[in-house]
Amino acid sequence: MDISFLKPPSQFESSVKEFWIWKGVNARELPWILPSYECEMVFHLGEPPLVETEDRQLFRLPKIHLVGPQTRRWRILSESELSLIAIRFYVGGMYSLFSKRGDDLQNQFPEVANKQILGEFSNSNFPSEEKISEFLISFLEQYPVKPLEIPAYVRFALLELTRPATPIANLCKKLGISRKQLDRKFKEIVGMAPSEYRTVHRLLDMVRNPEHYRKNNPELRFTDLAQEFDYSDQSHFNHDFKRISGSIPNEWFLEYEKMSHFYNQDSSYTDRMGT
Repeated sequence: MDISFLKPPSQFESSVKEFWIWKGVNARELPWILPSYECEMVFHLGEPPLVETEDRQLFRLPKIHLVGPQTRRWRILSESELSLIAIRFYVGGMYSLFSKRGDDLQNQFPEVANKQILGEFSNSNFPSEEKISEFLISFLEQYPVKPLEIPAYVRFALLELTRPATPIANLCKKLGISRKQLDRKFKEIVGMAPSEYRTVHRLLDMVRNPEHYRKNNPELRFTDLAQEFDYSDQSHFNHDFKRISGSIPNEWFLEYEKMSHFYNQDSSYTDRMGT
């Protein structure tokens, strides 16, 4: 299994988090994919796989498609190995670059037109990293562009809500807007409500840190992890974690090899959250 990441060029670095490459990936070795506000644009070099959602929906992905903000877990089903390249966006990146509304994309995998665009790329002729980067940059430059500015108050809210204990009512008061106004604009840009974003960010922040896995940190105590992420008690932490991930923390953090495929271990750049 070969999964790697490429840094995007500077002209896209405020909206594009990374280019993602899968070569010969066995779907059975992948975990359920967690809810996320990071949209993707995916190009399958072989036969597109099936997707199963946590509510038992089953469908085949298009050859080229978007992955909208997801408020549910989903997993990839495929008997053959997967090879694909993808563009992963920061939160709100599809909105700021292409005016794609998050609420329209929520829990969707819409097809991107022009299947012939992959040209010479295929499983049997897997491109070099240089070719992949050139292709994805060219695609972004040619994709229909209608950029939209993310309002300053939403950028501020995105940052504030990375702190688990931030009360949304206090945040609205600080911004001078109503809860309804913040919810509406947040759903439009991010694809989920502020409370959902805060909860999902807390979980992703937790599971993407290699030091939270038993393999890397055998002395880890989940009481310390719960405290670090501002849970009021261990019971609340366990309940919240299982509700979103489908697993209790003790089981999840034993699965380092699976989860390590879903964050950039070697990344030296940080999540700008569209700001």
